[in-house]
Amino acid sequence: MTPHNIRSGLFRNRIVTSILILVICLLVFIGCTIKRKVEQTVATTTKTVMNTTRTITRTFRLSDEDLKRKVGIINFENNSLRASADFATIFHRGLPEYMNEHCEGILVDEPGTGGLLALVKEPPKLKSGHPDNYSLALLGRQTGHNAIVTGSLEDIRINDELQGIWWTKDTHYFVEVNIRVEVNDTRTATKLLDYTFVREIEIEDLDYRMIQKSNRIRFPELNDTLRKLLADIGSEICYTVKDQPWTGFITKAEEDRYTISSGTAIGLKQGDILEVFDSSRIIEGVGGQRFFTPGQQIGEIEIVEISQDQSKARLVSGKDILKGSTVRRK
Repeated sequence: MTPHNIRSGLFRNRIVTSILILVICLLVFIGCTIKRKVEQTVATTTKTVMNTTRTITRTFRLSDEDLKRKVGIINFENNSLRASADFATIFHRGLPEYMNEHCEGILVDEPGTGGLLALVKEPPKLKSGHPDNYSLALLGRQTGHNAIVTGSLEDIRINDELQGIWWTKDTHYFVEVNIRVEVNDTRTATKLLDYTFVREIEIEDLDYRMIQKSNRIRFPELNDTLRKLLADIGSEICYTVKDQPWTGFITKAEEDRYTISSGTAIGLKQGDILEVFDSSRIIEGVGGQRFFTPGQQIGEIEIVEISQDQSKARLVSGKDILKGSTVRRK
């Protein structure tokens, strides 16, 4: 091989190597750029598959799919150290609107219609400062709610991240929003859901400096992010509550006549037979929390009079049916 051929070969190898390096750099750059979008897509796809599976499983397991589950929402609090405009308003109005529109089988109190949000300004609490789930359940039973939702803005973090490779590296700034949501079951006074939802948005360098200086977050992108979180939160609440069988509650009992805190709004009809279960046993847990222990079936009652939010029933079988007992459609 002549020196000329050797030099030509080395030159070609250098060109090939340079091209390979350039391609690798380009792929790494693209990978860094779309990483967040890919992660978000994977998470969305996984969630869709899980929810579809839950829907199919529920159809085979429950026979009361035609009965709506009633959900109440109590004040969402801002526990973060930063001020956020319109946080409570967005969730108090937006969450019921989203769920009533997109969550079939769930009935959520609208703000200003005499729902739980109008009755209770903040969740009842124990001496320890923790929410009193038992008192929430008692309240929900009187109003015919199957679940009560509480929530809080736990944190708004400002993050910076160096992205890119070599000469393309640049600092990107993000706002991370953390919202904790709890769903409390009125049948047992236990939690059906306790989860912190996280969403991150990228902001400009100027916004980052302004936040750092004033410790306040006021720009449209944050409210847009909160609204997007409504879909994630509303969907999870929806599937969590729908996974539970419908339960009604006897709020009055006298001379074999009973009042139930549910009516036509959730799908009950005159003539429906309801199985009655004892709910008198209460156990105490850690920190003073109390819970209802579901008991055995103690009788049956028949709906003889019904309105939108209440039913009257007569005794069909059984005895010692007391106020506070739970019912399920037969």
